[in-house]
Amino acid sequence: MYRSERYLVDDEAAIDAFVAAQRHGELIVCTPDGFPQVSILPFVKQGETIALHAVQEDPVFQALRGGVRQATFLVSDFLAFSPHDWVDPQDAGRATLNFLAVQHFCEAATCTDPSAVAQTLAELLGAYEPAASYTPIEDGPFYGPRLRRLGVVRLRVLRREAKFKAGPFGPAALRRHVAAKLRERAEPGDARAAAVIEAHARD
Repeated sequence: MYRSERYLVDDEAAIDAFVAAQRHGELIVCTPDGFPQVSILPFVKQGETIALHAVQEDPVFQALRGGVRQATFLVSDFLAFSPHDWVDPQDAGRATLNFLAVQHFCEAATCTDPSAVAQTLAELLGAYEPAASYTPIEDGPFYGPRLRRLGVVRLRVLRREAKFKAGPFGPAALRRHVAAKLRERAEPGDARAAAVIEAHARD
């Protein structure tokens, strides 16, 4: 992710709030064949620890289990594409994608113990379905075979970078103009994108 000084975020509370509101992230690991692999996974972040679960046969999990310790965990939210002429009719370079993203650079550890997998799944369900009713997750006849196919990944966040490209670079009025054009275009997701861009429009 390019570190543009125009879109970097130093508000730690805003970064934390964004990450907490997202429902998935992308776990990125370099595998032995040299090609980075990506898995899209739900997660729970507590302090500087991110907990995930994955199928043990997942190439990402296999690489981590095999000794790779460095991983990147990307949490992002694509908002919308905005064409150049909403900003400048002559400058095609003002066309852009609008998004919010935080990448975490992490040290990873894995575990395949069924009880640890069950605990992590319970943590995830507690975050994603806090009021749900279900058979308690434990290593027994009901969940046991599935627990043995899964593994736990725990990431210790070493550092992170955030980039909130919510609207074009320039004055707040320009961002509000793009938000209005998004509402006028009214494609799927445009109204939500407009609301996010307006929330980031500050003079």
